[in-house]
Amino acid sequence: MKVLEPRLGIQVLGHGRSWPGTRTVSNAELLARDTEQHGRSAQTLEALGRKLQARLGFGQRYLARLPGALPGESPLAPGDEETSESLALTATRRALGGHGGADIEALIHGTTTTSRYTGSQAAAILGRLDSHAAAYELKAGCSTSLASLHLAMSLLGSGYNNVMVSCAETLSKVMNPALKETWFILADGGAALWLRREPTSPDFEVRQCLYATDGTLVDLYTTPGRLPPDRNVLEQGGYAMAGDGTRLREEALRRYLEMLRAMFPGGQGLARVRWVVAHQINRKLIEQVCAEGGLQARLVWSADRVGNIGGASVLFSLSEALEQGLFAPGDSVLLMSVGGGLSFAMQHWVKQ
Repeated sequence: MKVLEPRLGIQVLGHGRSWPGTRTVSNAELLARDTEQHGRSAQTLEALGRKLQARLGFGQRYLARLPGALPGESPLAPGDEETSESLALTATRRALGGHGGADIEALIHGTTTTSRYTGSQAAAILGRLDSHAAAYELKAGCSTSLASLHLAMSLLGSGYNNVMVSCAETLSKVMNPALKETWFILADGGAALWLRREPTSPDFEVRQCLYATDGTLVDLYTTPGRLPPDRNVLEQGGYAMAGDGTRLREEALRRYLEMLRAMFPGGQGLARVRWVVAHQINRKLIEQVCAEGGLQARLVWSADRVGNIGGASVLFSLSEALEQGLFAPGDSVLLMSVGGGLSFAMQHWVKQ
């Protein structure tokens, strides 16, 4: 497990977030779409929704595609739904502010839910921005945000002046009809962060980076089914999220603690960490990591309001924290995630 120490000064030129639709979908609304719940009163569904939030940690989310089908309801026409590409494009435009796509030197687009079989969503996004910049596309499960940031630091260190990192997911499209719990866990959204190398007056110093994988666990939690799509696999419920959630949680706890030991040997420097921006899948798990790992930091958390947007969650929460001005000069910020692949990543930033 290699810990890099780039000591790289970066300026945040802009950031942005995106989500499908104009409103969130509550737990009660999702329960109303479950045929097993038909006939129950609105009050009962609201009460069940609150229980689900207490157990899972998610109360509402944005969805490009609603699970289940109500009587008489027509599916959306092709092209009407948001894709991870369209969400990433919106977030990137917001991060650009008044700048044009020609100002981007390199784009890293991260997603696990691409809408293109062989084509590059990263190139398509740049095409919509009228940019001929370098286009990179990356997939690392729920560690996609940090894997993308890891690559961004390498590009900035190698000579690029600025890099746009944009991650987005449409996990509603891989919800498993047979595992209704995924209806309440998975969500859609995107975020972008535009970074510039700034050695003299940076917003942050990126002190340490770690990114690693364990490919022996690639099928632990995934969407079974190979490409091109196979009709038999589709009919058997393939291409929808499935796996061993209990084992994944155990592995996540172990990897988080391993990364903390690797990045802070003997616990040195842990006490100075003020903020933790983690993958937004399970707050109780992250609180356990902090307790067992010796972290006494505040959590940046958005999943209770926007759900688990997988590979875009860390970038989304980071953008929200920047918008709120949470980080003060001198604050140590720890970004961390464990995701499918198995992938695990951590970065240590210090606000200047």
